[in-house]
Amino acid sequence: MCAVFVACLVMAVAAGEPAEKRSDREESEKRKEEWKKLSPEEREAKGKEWRKTNAAPAREEWEKRREQSRNMSPEERVAKRKEIKGRLEKRIAELRARQVNATITAQESRELERREQILERFEAEGPVAPRAKSVLTNAPVKN
Repeated sequence: MCAVFVACLVMAVAAGEPAEKRSDREESEKRKEEWKKLSPEEREAKGKEWRKTNAAPAREEWEKRREQSRNMSPEERVAKRKEIKGRLEKRIAELRARQVNATITAQESRELERREQILERFEAEGPVAPRAKSVLTNAPVKN
């Protein structure tokens, strides 16, 4: 009796959710089931593969990129910003075309929304002025 109630409750909740959310949840459940069927070695290998493709860059690589951006001249920084903005606009155009053709997936729809937000920030900030390098010392401040 309790199991029937729970099943009805789950179906009622699922009926109230948008189809996009249901499909995401179903995909997630499917991946969990597949994950449970794997041996520990296979799980470890899949985890490493996933981290390699989806995780943030390693700390050393992140610091290397940060150092490279700090060493850029103002002209290089503006050129790099234009390059990034161009790639962003190109991907947004591709996603909008898919949206118009009604061939966009739920994941691509979220990507489009996120990239549009990023583009708004790009345009709101305008060209970025180089930051002044601050020097921290223990010397007293002179007025």
